[in-house]
Amino acid sequence: MTPGTLGPQPGTLPAPRTWAAHLAQGPGGAGPLTPAAWATTLTAAEAARVQRHRDQLMSALRARDRVALVSAKQQVLEAAFCPREAPGSASAATAPSPALRRALRDLSWRMAALLLPRSPGC
Repeated sequence: MTPGTLGPQPGTLPAPRTWAAHLAQGPGGAGPLTPAAWATTLTAAEAARVQRHRDQLMSALRARDRVALVSAKQQVLEAAFCPREAPGSASAATAPSPALRRALRDLSWRMAALLLPRSPGC
């Protein structure tokens, strides 16, 4: 591998700054969305929601706070597998999109590997 092959190639778009921006992009990058892509692409608000959950997980991990990590994991699991609907509203209008459910489930699988050491001295 030559040194020139690492990093962005000429004519390609720069990498998104946040994970939320990455999630909000279409499957082919920043190109126009097709009708099929709408079902698999998060809106900016949905991507920000997933980003907030991820940020909570990473913050608890960096702080080595076991209680906060367990709480953040529980919140992700509840959001992924027990979506709540707003009272008095139509369920179809407030149900999470398939893309949001998929992103939250993906995050729940990834968070399973986030463990803190048992002993405080590690």
